[in-house]
Amino acid sequence: MKRKHDTVPDTMMQRWSRPPLSCRLCRTKKLRCDRTQPCPNCALRNVPCEYSGPSDSPDELRGGLLRSSQPTAATVSTSQESISVQVQESSSECGTPFSILSQSSQRRLAGLDDCLRDTKFVSRCLPPWTQARQLLDQFIMTIQPTFGVLHVPSTRTLVEKTYKDMAEGEEPSPAIMVLLFSIFAGAALVATPEVLQVFNATKAEAKGAFTTYTRLAIAIIDNPIKPVPPSTTALEAICTLARVLSHEDWYSHKVPTLRASAICMARAMQIHRLDTAKNREERERSGYDLVELEVQRRVWWHLVSTDWITAFSQSPHEGSYLINPEHFQVNHPSNIDDSWLASGGREFSFLPKVPTSMSSFIFRIHYAELCREVVDILGPTLLESKQPNYNTVLEIDQWFHTFIDSIPAFFRIDPESLKESEGTLEELPALSWQRTLGHLSFHVRLCRLHRPFHREGITDPRYEYSRTTCIRSAKTVLDLHRSLIKAGNSAASNPFEYGLVMNHVFFAAMILATDVSMYPTAFGADIRKQEVLDVIRLLEESQHESPALMEAIQKNMQTLLSILHGSHQQHSGTPSRDAAATGPSRMSASAQVQPQSSDVGTGDGTIVADGNVPPLDHMSGSNEDVMWSEAGKESWGQLWSDLFDVAPEMNGLQWDLLLNDSDLPLQTNFY
Repeated sequence: MKRKHDTVPDTMMQRWSRPPLSCRLCRTKKLRCDRTQPCPNCALRNVPCEYSGPSDSPDELRGGLLRSSQPTAATVSTSQESISVQVQESSSECGTPFSILSQSSQRRLAGLDDCLRDTKFVSRCLPPWTQARQLLDQFIMTIQPTFGVLHVPSTRTLVEKTYKDMAEGEEPSPAIMVLLFSIFAGAALVATPEVLQVFNATKAEAKGAFTTYTRLAIAIIDNPIKPVPPSTTALEAICTLARVLSHEDWYSHKVPTLRASAICMARAMQIHRLDTAKNREERERSGYDLVELEVQRRVWWHLVSTDWITAFSQSPHEGSYLINPEHFQVNHPSNIDDSWLASGGREFSFLPKVPTSMSSFIFRIHYAELCREVVDILGPTLLESKQPNYNTVLEIDQWFHTFIDSIPAFFRIDPESLKESEGTLEELPALSWQRTLGHLSFHVRLCRLHRPFHREGITDPRYEYSRTTCIRSAKTVLDLHRSLIKAGNSAASNPFEYGLVMNHVFFAAMILATDVSMYPTAFGADIRKQEVLDVIRLLEESQHESPALMEAIQKNMQTLLSILHGSHQQHSGTPSRDAAATGPSRMSASAQVQPQSSDVGTGDGTIVADGNVPPLDHMSGSNEDVMWSEAGKESWGQLWSDLFDVAPEMNGLQWDLLLNDSDLPLQTNFY
C-alpha cells in the first residue's frame, strides 16, 4: 500500500512561533484587523473572513504570518510583495519556521527516507517568503562575515527566484533545498533576542527550528535514492551546512564527513584545476560567469584553509591534512566586495591593504598557509606527541610574528592600528569581530606552540621566552574574548557564544591558572588569581552550551580532586581509606609521563616506587563515586581556589597531569 506523505515525523516538528490572530485578508493586505468575524475589511470587500486556528488544514497553517514579522529592509519591491502573497497562499504541511509543523503526526523518524523521495513534500517544509527573507538577513549578518563563501547578491536572487518558482508550481532542486535549509538553520542557531522578538518565539523554539532544518538538510544529502548531483550550488550548500554545524557540538561528528564530501565533489567538478593555463585560455575564448568563478574559488579555498588550519589544532586530525598544495591550481578569491561582482564582469582585485568584505577570508587563507608550513616541520612530533626541538620552535615563533606584522593595519589589534581603523569599522562593522576571532585563533596556536616548554621555563632560563609567550598570549585571548562580547552586544549578534570561542578561552584559562599556581607568592598573584577564578566561573556557567567544554571541565575537575586528595594525604601523613582509589579512570591515559624522582605521588594519594603508575583496575569504582559526591559539593572554581593553596606541595607528575588537561580538542569554525 502506498504511504501518504501528509506529515513530518514528530521528532522533526518544533514550535517556532505563535499562530496569527488576524484574518487571512488582513494579513495579506497588511490591514489592521479587529479580529471579529467577519472583520470590517472583509465585510467591505464582500469576501469570506478566514482565520487560522487549531482546526485549520495544513494548507492554511502555512499561510499564517507572525504578528510581529515585518520585513527588515526599509523598502520592499512590488515583485517581492507579490511573491510573498503567492507563497503564503500555496499549500504546505510544515507551517512557519517557528510553528508546530503538524500536531497529529505519529510517523516515526524511520519513515523519513520515504518522505524525502517526494521533493514536493520536502519543499513544503520551507518557511513562508517573508520569514525566509528575515532568516536570510540574520544569516548574512551573523555567520556570513566569518564564512565568506556565499555571494550575497546572487544568493538573495536565488532565494527570491526559488520562492517565486514555488508559487508558480515548480519545485526546487535538492541542492537549493539543502542551501536554504542550511541558511535557515544557521539563522535559528544564532538567533538574537531581537530576532526572537520579531518572530515572537523563545530560545528553545529557535533551537527546535535549528534541529528541524538541520535534520532535513542532512537527510537530503544522505538520501541514497536521490543523491545531490555535483554543482556549484551543491558545494555552497554542503559547505554552508558544515559551517553551521561546526557551531554545534552535537553535530561535530558530521562536519568532517560533509567537508570530505565537498572536497570529493569539487574534485569531480575539476575545480582543483580551475586556474590552470589551459582553463584560463578556454575561459577567455568561450566566456565565463564571473560570479560562479569566484564562488568556486571561495568554496575551494574555504575547504583548503579549513583542512590546513585543522592540521595544527588540538584535534584528532592534528599533524595531517588532506589537500596537498602541489596538487591543485586555484587562484585566491578577489579582494572585492560582493557588490562589485557581476556575472558578465571581468576579473580584478584590490590590493590587500584595501579593506573589503573579503579581507577576512583572504587573511584566513594566508593564516592557513602558515599552519600548513608548521605542520610540515612539526609533523613527526605532533603525531608522536613528542617534545619538538626548541630551536625549531623559536624559528616557527619568528614565522608567526613575521606573519602578524605583515597583515594590513585594519586587521591588527595594537592601539595605534585600532585607532587608525576606526573609520574603516564604520563602513565594515563586522570587521571588528572578524579581527578578534582571527587573533583569538592566532594566539591560541602561538600558545600551543610554546606550551611544551611552559613549565620548564620556570626553572630553566633557556625556556623563559616560552613561558612568557604562553602567558602573554593567554592573557591576550581573554582580553579578546571580553572585546568580542562588547562587539557582539553593539552589533546585536552573539559570536562570543560560539563553542569555538569558549574552547579557546578554556585553553587560555588553564594556562594562566597553572602558571598562577606555580607562582602563588609572586608579586600581584592575588589579583591574577581572582582574574583566573572569574574566567573559570564564566566557563562553568557556559558549559551547558557546549558538550565538549562540559567534558573538558569534568575531566579537569577529576584531576583537581585527585591532586587535592593526594596533597591532603601527604600533608596529614595519614592515608585515607580511599587513598588508593580516588584517581579518575581518565587519568590512566594521561599518566604515562615519567616522574622525575623514584618515589613520588601519583596525584591520587598512592605512592609509586620506581616511577610506575598503578594499573587501572587498582582504582575502585565505588571510591570514585565517593570522590564525585564530594565534587558535587564544590564548584570548579572552588577546586581551583583550593589548588592555589596546595600548589607549592605539588610534584612534577601532578603538574604534568594538570597541564595535559589543557589539551582540549579544538574545533575550527572560523580559524
